[in-house]
Formats: sequence, C-alpha cells, structure tokens
Amino acid sequence: MPEFPFADPVNAVERLTIASGAHQAEFAPGGGGRLTRLSTGSHDWIVPLTATEWPAGKWPRAGSYPLAPYSNRIRDGVFTFNGARHELQSVPGRPQAIHGSGLFQPWQVRNHTADSVDLVLSQPAGVLGWPWPFECVQRYRLDARGLSLSLSLINQGDSPMPCGLGIHPYFTAERVALNARRLWPADANGLPTGSKVKHVREVRRSAEGCDTYLSQWEGRATLSWADGHELALHADPAFAHVVIYTAPGSDFLCVEPVTNVADAFNLAAAGETRTGMQVLEPGARFAATALMALTPPRAKR
Repeated sequence: MPEFPFADPVNAVERLTIASGAHQAEFAPGGGGRLTRLSTGSHDWIVPLTATEWPAGKWPRAGSYPLAPYSNRIRDGVFTFNGARHELQSVPGRPQAIHGSGLFQPWQVRNHTADSVDLVLSQPAGVLGWPWPFECVQRYRLDARGLSLSLSLINQGDSPMPCGLGIHPYFTAERVALNARRLWPADANGLPTGSKVKHVREVRRSAEGCDTYLSQWEGRATLSWADGHELALHADPAFAHVVIYTAPGSDFLCVEPVTNVADAFNLAAAGETRTGMQVLEPGARFAATALMALTPPRAKR
C-alpha cells in the first residue's frame, strides 16, 4: 500500500459564517471544506468543531465534512474499474481506503454572501492514488427553513470515472426516525457483503454504538432532541443510501446521506446492481442535494 502523503496537519484556523434570522453556520475552508458549526440561537444541531488543526488521518468527531470522490470504505484500498486495477493510499492504521480525499485538503471559497457560500476543490489526478482529475463543489444556502446543500462532481479527466458523494455530519440528536427498507449487513471490517430487505424505523444513540448501511430510505429522516428540537432531513433521490453511525456511549449521532454504499466499486464489479456507484464520462457532472430543516420547540405549537 502506498504511503499516506499528507504529513502536515489540517489547518482549520480560518472560519467564515453565513446566517439567516436566528440560524447560523460556520465553515473552515482550509479544514477539508468542513461545516464546523450549525446553530439556532444557543442550540447546536451538530457537535461544534473548536479545534483549529489536527493530523490529517485523525480527524475530530465534530462538524460535518464532505465525502468525495466516493463515500465510506474501499476494501484494502484496491478496486478494479473497466479492467484496470487501482490502488489508493489509506490513512495510517486503516487497511481500507475511507471517505475519499476531500476531507484532507483545503477548499477554495468561490462565492460568499451573508447567507450562502460555495466551497470548491479542484483535485488533479494522482492524489491519494485517485487517477482522475475532478472538481467538487459544495453549495450551502441558509434561509428560514434551514441549511440546504448541493454537492456536485465534474470528471475533468479523459476517461470514464466511477464516483460517489456524501456528507458526514455529527449531529447532537438522541435519535433518528426514518423508513428504510433495505439493510446492507457488514463484515468485521465494516464492509457490506450484499443486502437484504429489512425495515429500519428508528436508531438511537446507545452504549453499544452502531455503523449501519441502509438504502430505499425515501430520502427522509427526522432527528430528535430531548428538549423538543427537531431536524427534518430531506434528500433527493441521488442520495440513495444513508449511513447511521454512533460510537459506543458517544454524544453524537451521524446520519449521513450518501450516493453509494461502502465498497460500492468492488461490489459493482462483482455484479451487485444496487450500490449507487455513478460513472461519469469525461466532462460530465453528477449532483445531489439535501435540506436540513431546523425546527426549534417554539415553532411546533
């Protein structure tokens, strides 16, 4: 496995904010294009990220970061696409390549207004072994409803590129309700071996924790807090999968809209048709959108 190339800490010192009414969002463009805070008044919807730097391979469990050009794991950091074998660099201590390369790099601010920001990553070929150049854009907008996000990816190479997108928010919620109808059971390495029909309607933070891969979830989920706050997550059909993750005894609940299941490239090569893997022709664009609708208790009367 090639050596992990990011030796310097991720620099998240610079912050910028957007706001709409009582809603406020903060970002660290240099810190992997990460959303570092989302709040309404004194209520934090996600775990605030206060750290200003961290080792690239040991990111903090806070904020929300983009997953590009694929989400979750690739078994042993190796996959085959169109007959060619590709070997990716993995985070030290992790046998699987994970979460793509976007969270390790600085993103550029393309537009920044009082209530919106576009963060852009233009990645040349070869970063972490990924052989295609691409551009990824995170377009955030904040209004009275809450925070909306459009993620897009453009293949800037000269051959077809497999890909996927996602976001990885560390919500402060206690539970999430949804209507998922397909579960992807995982092996000891956190990699799915297939899928089965199973209805999952609620997941809570727990002493045991969980790392659950779901699909056929209708792009709808409701996160709840003990004090009555609710966040309604609305995702378009491109976000065909969702990951729910919480560590044992943690203070966060990750509900991650993603376009592909973990190890999608290898599963697709083996004939699985439900992985969500996308294939972009040269110059083609793939996009997915989501809305985090924010409802404080007083708005529920």
